[in-house]
Amino acid sequence: MQVSTNSSLLWYKLSSALKEPHMKAFEAQPTVARDIDTFKEKIGEIKSVDDLMKNRTVLTMVLSAFQLESEIDKPAMVRKILTENPADKESLVNRLAEPRWAKLAGAMYGLNSDPDFFQKQSNVDAILAGYKTNEFEKFEGQNADGVREAMYFKRLAGNVDKLSQIMADKTLMHVVRVGLGLPESFQSLSYEQQRDRLEKQIDIADFKDPEKIDKMIQRFLVYTEINNTDPASNPMLSLFQPISNGEFVGPQPIQIDLFV
Repeated sequence: MQVSTNSSLLWYKLSSALKEPHMKAFEAQPTVARDIDTFKEKIGEIKSVDDLMKNRTVLTMVLSAFQLESEIDKPAMVRKILTENPADKESLVNRLAEPRWAKLAGAMYGLNSDPDFFQKQSNVDAILAGYKTNEFEKFEGQNADGVREAMYFKRLAGNVDKLSQIMADKTLMHVVRVGLGLPESFQSLSYEQQRDRLEKQIDIADFKDPEKIDKMIQRFLVYTEINNTDPASNPMLSLFQPISNGEFVGPQPIQIDLFV
């Protein structure tokens, strides 16, 4: 399906309204179909972490199921996280802020002691489902900036119970920051400064409200388009640009509310 605009908000709405045909188009891609076939053919041969590390295609798909496919060329780190007990407070995964590593470690640790880990169809299905979800969001994100991040946020925002979860997840934090109209320089502030600012503008209870999550996503996508559009082509857009002077302020004197 071809659309003559790269509007982020439009593509996000299309991906939601036409998810089934879009998913079919995604799965019909030769590389995706090939990798899924390889996974199904080889997964039964994976009896240990060592076996998994030796099969790059399967390992990449496992990492992709946890949005960690970009880490495929860090084998020592991946192996360490897969083999250390995630319940051990001294393990590497418990020293990392990124929650995706913890999810990977928790889900895959059983492979260390159970050679039939991937003989269980539920484990195979879980990896395939995670892989398809992540790669589909990337596929949709090719059409317009911000769409992948918006889909990720929509899927996970309802699980947020505290601000630290947002700040630990790069994608959730990106959507929140952009949705609030905060400039990139906000990221250079200390953790405490970022936290204190966000506490003033975010009500965590709103993350349990699907309508407010949708409003946040809409704000994020609108700001994404503004940030990626040259104000010279439309002078009105400059009125909405965050002030970039090293301070984490948005358009003045308006106080931006995350879910309004």
